[in-house]
This record gives sequence, structure tokens and C-alpha cells, in this order.
Amino acid sequence: MSAVEKKILRLLIVDQSPDDTELAVTAIRKCGYMLKTQRVQDLAGMQAAIDKGQWDVVISEFSLPHFSAQMAHDLLKKAGREPPFIILTRAISDNDLVAAMRSYAQDVVMKERVVKLAPVIERELRAADDRRRLHDATARVQESENKSRAVIDGSREALCYLQDGMHLDANHTYLDLFGYESLEALTGVPVMNLIDKADQKRFKDFLRKPPVDNAAAVEFSAVKEDGSRFPVELTLSSIPFNGEQCLQLMVSDVGKRKAVETKLQYMNQHDPLTGLYNRHYFLQTLNKGVEQVKQGKGVATVLYMDMRQLKHINQVVNYAAGDRMLIKVARLMRDHLGGDTILARFGGDEFAALLHKNESESRRIADQLLESLHKTAFSEGGKSFQCECHLSVTAVEKNVESAQVVLARAYQVAQAGVTQANHASATFGSAPVVQAVQAPPPAEPVKPAAEPVRMPTAPVVAKTAAMPGADPWVARLQQAVDRESFTLIYQPMISMQGESEECYEVLVRLVDESGELVPAGKFMPAAEKTGLCAVIDRWVIRNAIEALGSLHRDGRPAKFFINLSTTAFKDADLLPSVIRWLRDASVKAGHVVFEANESQILAQPQAATTFIRAAGKLGAHFSIDNYGHHTADDGHLNDLPIEYAKIDMAFIKKLSADPASREPLVAVIAAAQARSFKSIAKCVETADNLASLWSFGFDYVQGDYFESPEAQAEADQHATLSSDAVSAPSWATSTRG
Repeated sequence: MSAVEKKILRLLIVDQSPDDTELAVTAIRKCGYMLKTQRVQDLAGMQAAIDKGQWDVVISEFSLPHFSAQMAHDLLKKAGREPPFIILTRAISDNDLVAAMRSYAQDVVMKERVVKLAPVIERELRAADDRRRLHDATARVQESENKSRAVIDGSREALCYLQDGMHLDANHTYLDLFGYESLEALTGVPVMNLIDKADQKRFKDFLRKPPVDNAAAVEFSAVKEDGSRFPVELTLSSIPFNGEQCLQLMVSDVGKRKAVETKLQYMNQHDPLTGLYNRHYFLQTLNKGVEQVKQGKGVATVLYMDMRQLKHINQVVNYAAGDRMLIKVARLMRDHLGGDTILARFGGDEFAALLHKNESESRRIADQLLESLHKTAFSEGGKSFQCECHLSVTAVEKNVESAQVVLARAYQVAQAGVTQANHASATFGSAPVVQAVQAPPPAEPVKPAAEPVRMPTAPVVAKTAAMPGADPWVARLQQAVDRESFTLIYQPMISMQGESEECYEVLVRLVDESGELVPAGKFMPAAEKTGLCAVIDRWVIRNAIEALGSLHRDGRPAKFFINLSTTAFKDADLLPSVIRWLRDASVKAGHVVFEANESQILAQPQAATTFIRAAGKLGAHFSIDNYGHHTADDGHLNDLPIEYAKIDMAFIKKLSADPASREPLVAVIAAAQARSFKSIAKCVETADNLASLWSFGFDYVQGDYFESPEAQAEADQHATLSSDAVSAPSWATSTRG
């Protein structure tokens, strides 16, 4: 007995005759079936039976006084049920039989030959089972094709499929890369038409070679649809496509990749605030310069400057004022030292420069720089400041032991603190040094605040009433507000599309009494409980905009992503204030991106919608953080002017732990792309992270791999000049996926 025969058969019989029904049931049971049966004879009974559940087979008399087989079948079809339908009747015309078989019945059995009923049922059950298996197989194939299509279309790399040198298919990235509006415009076009004539012979040889797994990419000159030429890297592989073997061509835009690598390299070598080189790059370059001097291949001097007034300004005015002063000083130093000088922000308030000039010329330049600094007044908070600094110039001699020795000499002389009106000469060992010190700091200096990280900004200016509650954070937060001890740090966001615009996420930190930076996640819950979120929001936004204005005036039109608290959407006065701050700082709203967690938007959809649309009317942008965490509820994002989506870090962390877990990440990126969001990957901590994320088509990436603000704070606070130089990673190598 077959598997079909062994199961209980749910049998629905449409007939008014109990005797005929019994005959049919008996005939079926004799063939080994176990039955669960029900008899109906009118429309109401049929509808009730359909509502009751599924039926494996329906057997119906052709015609009843007030009901018919056709009506029974129509009810089944309307309910989306299509079990085998067999007519069992005593009389039926030839025309009716043919019509029934053509339209709805699998077979017709006469009641006087009821013994044939069981074989017909078995046949139709097997046929139905075959149809189900075929449907399931087709669905699986379609699902697989859809997934493959999604992977292909979502791939960052341009992909096409070739057979006999002709295009069969291509993803959107490929079409966009070559300038074709649709797949139809490309289908049937020889791939050779997309290769520069000068490279076509070499490309033919490339196609003739048997594809090898993990083969190295080969560079060619490609031709866009408009005739323009650009460099590409091609990788060839053999894969099945629509049941046939074909060639898959993967195309990488060399120009775009190099632009991304250039941006990564820039971020690795430069200080975010001043745009000068950072400590690591300076040490690396100084090592090379010292070796060249020791080999007799030129001359070099090191200028070292320590700003003595910065901590005082941070304390007396605010951190934003200190930022603006650093930017102005950096600009003055660039103007005086020239384009061939390697100028770096060496620490929080320290600068270092490598000049490929002799001692005399370097002293002359140092004199001019000091004079310019002395003449420049820095006005902040209704007060005027001059740049008080210690500056030394140290020649690099052939017998110097190392770059660290040169820096140590420059540093020690600069820190000696010799007080003179202008400058004086001194000698440290065998190295000639010129030192200058401006006016001394105040006789009774205020205790300096903790050294900020990278891009510190102004403290909270608004005072709040005392906060009730037993939470220890409540008292600490109130104290921080009263003492104006907050700062901002900025983490770079790297465009993976080769865009040159600088982008940073603004992060607020509380500076505690020990100088440690406290992340927002630790103190913002207390701020929410006590109503201080609005105060902190306004401080963060205002001072971020002020810092943004300083960067723009320095020729760096950066874009800031500014996080909002849970109360920001309901703050009716926030956006009018933003308009005023933007005007005062001469910053266009398009350089500001407000950011909120997706759960914040979901928790207060009406207020969020009003805020996001109002911000969009100002010209500001909006970004969703932790996108994908509530994919089932993302209908609330419909029709909102949102440009960016930071993918929920859970997807990326899962990928790091299990590289096979690609599908959820692909799906959430596809969902973001469907809404035209620019996707951002967070938590990029290693080169392996970056390499694995490269292929997913992210628009931006960010993480500690590019810049760790907290780690840099440690470096600035505890740096020693005797430490080894740190080599920058090779971005061009590490970003290839």
C-alpha cells in the first residue's frame, strides 16, 4: 500500500442520497483507504464544510434539485481550495460530460460502475501530489533565482554574464558604470564594444583563457556608452546561468577605488580638526628625513611649538573657542611655513614641523611666524587673547642618533620656559636651537580642564535647577552642567563611493573630575530622567555648528552627523534656534545631518515626522541609526525625507563572528536601497572588517579602525617623544575585498 493510501482520506460528498453515499464510501474502503467523510446537499452545507477545513477529495452528483457540481466547484475555487473534483452521477449527457471535464472535473464516474471510483481517486491523488511537488520545486527555484538576483543587484561590484562574447544579463551597478539606462539596451551588445580598441586584442586573449578561481584582476581601458574612457579591473569566472554555463565578468572602477583609497589614506594621516598631519604620520616622515640627512642627501630642521594659553581659554571661555584658536593657529602656520613643509598637530596643543631648509632659513621663518602670532588677536566670548607659546627650532645633524633624539631636544628646549619679550638663541648639545616665548600665563591660572580629544567644543552655557533623585549620575550630571564640563569629539565617516567631502559623527562626552571622558550612553539615561536632554541637545547642536563654521572658514566644507536625544522631536523651539545658529556661523543647513535611533522614531511617529519634515524644509538632512532592528515596522518611514541609514551593528557584528551569515545583512541593505537611503556601516574595527564589508555596497563606513577618539585621547595625554614611530596601514591593500 502506498503512502497516499495509508493516510486518512478526508472525503467530502455532495449528494442527497444516503444510500448512494454509502455505496461510494464502501467501494473506496474496500481498496484500503481510511476515510473521514461528510455529506452535504445544498449551498449552505457546502459552504459550512469548506469553512470547516481542508478536503483531500470532493465527489459530487452532477445535478441536485437546488444545487449542482458546478456550484460546488465554484465555492471551492472562491475559497482558494482546489482538491481533486470527481463527478459521481447516475445520468449525464455527452455534452455536459465534455463541458465538465474541460472546465472543472478531473473525471466522471457513473454510479452503476462505482467500483471504478477508488482507482480514479488514487490516480488523481497522485497527480495532485505531483503538482504540489512541481509547484514547490518551481517556488524553490524562483526563490533561489530571486536571492541570486538580489545578491547580483546588491553587489558593489559591477557584474555581467556573457555567452559567445555577448551580454546575457548584468546588474544595476554594471549598467550605471557603463552608462546604459536599461538591461534591454545592453542585451545582445558584444562585450568587445565596451573595451578600448587599443586593448581589444589583449581582451580577446583574456576571454580565451580558462577562468581560474581567485585569479588576479587584469586592468583594461573601458568605454562608456557615451564614448568616454576610464580604467577598470576585470575578473573572469565560469558559472551556470539559466541552466547553461556562461562567463561572469566582474568589473571594478579603478578610478573610484583609488579615490576611496586616497580618502582612507588622508583620514589615516591627518588630524580631523586642523587638517594638518597627525602625530603618527609626522613621526614616520621624520624618520625618513633623518635618514636622508645622515646619508648626506639634504638638510632638515624641526620646529616644535607648544601653545601655553589653550587650556586657559578652554576653561575661561569654552572648548569651542579653543577649537577655533587651534584652527586659526594652524592656518597661520601653514601660510608661513610653506607647502613643502610637513606640518602636524602633534598633540592637543602642540605642533611640529619638518622643514627641508638650513638652520638660518628656518630661524628666519620662525621669527616671521612668531611676529604674525604676536600681531594676531583672538577674540572669544567678549575677550581678546594673544597666542602664548613656546617655540623651538632644532637642526637635524648628520651624527644624530635618531628622529626621537631630535624631537626630544626640540621638546625639552620648548618646555624650558625661558621668559623673554621676543626670542633668544640657545644650544642643546651639538644641535643649534632658537627658542621664543611670548608673555607668561596669568599669575593665578585657573585649574586647567581635562585635555579634550581631537575636536573638543564648548561646554553647556545654560544652567538648570537642582535635580532631585537618588541616582548618583543625577548629581554628577548636574555638576557637569554647572561647571560646563562637556566636550565633543568627532569620528570620521568614509565615503566608499570616492566622494571627497569630509563627514564626521558628532559624539558628546562628559569630562569628569579626573579628566576621563564619559560616553553619552552612561549619562544620557540620567539626563532623560531629569529633563536635561533638551539642555544637552542645544549645547551639542550649537557648538557643533560653531565648530563646523570654523572648518568652513578654513576652507574645509565638512558635514556633521549630530545625534538627537529622545526629547528633541517634541522641542518646538529647537529648529528655530538651529536656524539662528546656522546664520550666526555662516553654515548652510545642507552640511548638517540630524540623526536618531530608529526606535526613537517608532516610539513617537507623529512628532518625529513633524521634526524630520521641518528639518528637511530648512535644507538639513536626516539619518536613521540602528536601521533594520525594526524591519517589520518600517512603514513609519514612508514618505519621510531621510537620506542616510546606519545599519544596525548587530548585523555587522554577526558577520564578523560568522562570515557565512550574509543573507540578513544583504536583506537589510536591500531594504535601505529600496528606500533610496545611503547605507552606513558602523563598527569597522579591523582591516578584515573593512575588507569583508567592501563587497556589500555600503555608501559609508566608520569605526575605530579609521579613528578611535578615546584611544587618541590616551595617546595625546601620555605621549612620550621616545616612543617608536607608528607606521600607517596600507589602505589600498586592506580595502580590496
